[in-house]
Amino acid sequence: MPFEDLKHAQRARLEYLDRLFFWDGAATRASLIKRFGISNAQAALDFRTYLAEAPKDALHYDASSRQYLADHSFERLTGKSSSMELEQLLVGTPSPAFDRLPDLQRTQDLRVLRPLYRAFRANEATRIVYQSMRDPEPMTRWIAPVRFASDGVRLHVRAWCFERNGFRDFHPARIDPDRSFAKTKPAGAVPRDNDWFTWAILKLKPHSRLTEAQQRVVRIEFGFTSDVLESRTRKALEFYTKRRWGLEQKEPRLERVSIDYIPMTEEEIDAN
Repeated sequence: MPFEDLKHAQRARLEYLDRLFFWDGAATRASLIKRFGISNAQAALDFRTYLAEAPKDALHYDASSRQYLADHSFERLTGKSSSMELEQLLVGTPSPAFDRLPDLQRTQDLRVLRPLYRAFRANEATRIVYQSMRDPEPMTRWIAPVRFASDGVRLHVRAWCFERNGFRDFHPARIDPDRSFAKTKPAGAVPRDNDWFTWAILKLKPHSRLTEAQQRVVRIEFGFTSDVLESRTRKALEFYTKRRWGLEQKEPRLERVSIDYIPMTEEEIDAN
């Protein structure tokens, strides 16, 4: 990043300029003044600093509109953009231009997450009362939290379950906070979680029941760059990956071609 040596406040302003040129295609001193409450002199200095780093001819000043415009060859100076960044811009517009559906799955009780995290940090096992979707009544279990994972919506805890004698994923919202965590004990030597340290290489294609035109749209929608789309995740998270890709839906748009399991190298294990 060309601005990494600058002070945090000025770097934030130049990153904002970068974002404006990418999304709006234009920016002015007033853009900075309104956003950050700085003086005109400081805004002018920020523009000079930014222009000094921008590629030649990527930006030009338009006298009629009194703003700098981004040329079609403009490329960001501060890394790739994302749809999340666009959401942030839309939320900040004067008139409502963005909204999202309410999420009915975001119940994350801190009375559950905090003791799970503390047990993880202390390498302890803790007793919980857990209501699974398979068991008719809540069950008391001893678990030793070893990992946390997100399915994109909520956190899950991966733990060694002493009752099942194996690793299991637990949904924190199904743990009773009032009847859990009263007792803890040293976790001891928990076995190696081989599924966590194994890659699941999932290869996908547009579903064969779709028409040729529909398959073409699916390829565009999911970003295919070849005949097969490859997704890599941990074997331990394979279930959530399939659910996120919609493979378990009644009429999925994608179907699985194959799945390969590859143990991580020691270098990958250290890095992951």
